Amino acid sequence: MKSIQLLIILTVYATLTQAQSKKYIQTMEASIASLYQAETLTDYDPMANKFDRIGQAEGNQWEPYYYAALTHTFKAFKINDLQIKDAALDQALTALSKAGDLSENNSEIIALRGFVNMIKIGVDPATRGQSLSPKIMADFNQSLKLDPNNPRANLFMGQMLYGTAEFFGTGVDDACALVDQSIVLFESEKPASSIAPSWGKQSAYQYKKQCKAALVKTESQE
Repeated sequence: MKSIQLLIILTVYATLTQAQSKKYIQTMEASIASLYQAETLTDYDPMANKFDRIGQAEGNQWEPYYYAALTHTFKAFKINDLQIKDAALDQALTALSKAGDLSENNSEIIALRGFVNMIKIGVDPATRGQSLSPKIMADFNQSLKLDPNNPRANLFMGQMLYGTAEFFGTGVDDACALVDQSIVLFESEKPASSIAPSWGKQSAYQYKKQCKAALVKTESQE
């Protein structure tokens, strides 16, 4: 009798857990789709708050905090006021810290953290370039070590090297090679799940255009 009761309890628990997991996935899928469709600045705060609430409700899932960080990052791109932009990027880093606590050595989280800090350099290049650049490169290198086929990590590293090359007036060949590599990886990417990060392909193609223009300019000067 006790064995039967235990079996019933375990079956009920498994059924409830599966239902909760399905609801979580469906909620995340809808929320991620809304994020990618956002157009105005006012769209982002409600989305970030929603991802944060999902994270709090789930307790042990890193993806909600990752997408909360991504939401703040996308918002920052639409902000002209540098102080407000910086605040949005700080919110992204806070969310990524929560995600990292739930999933250590995660290539996606580490890559996005480096990307956010790369944007923060643009807020104050003179002050932050020297202090943040080593941290950013460390994050990108670690992300690529954890997953060499992460297209976003390859793209971000390419962007970082491109910006560095422009600043010092050196060649962009290595940077553009990474951008090209990221496109190959984007085209063949098979996300681990329906809510795994899969964004960035459009940015890669935009950067490829910049690379072509820069390489043509270099050739004309030779």
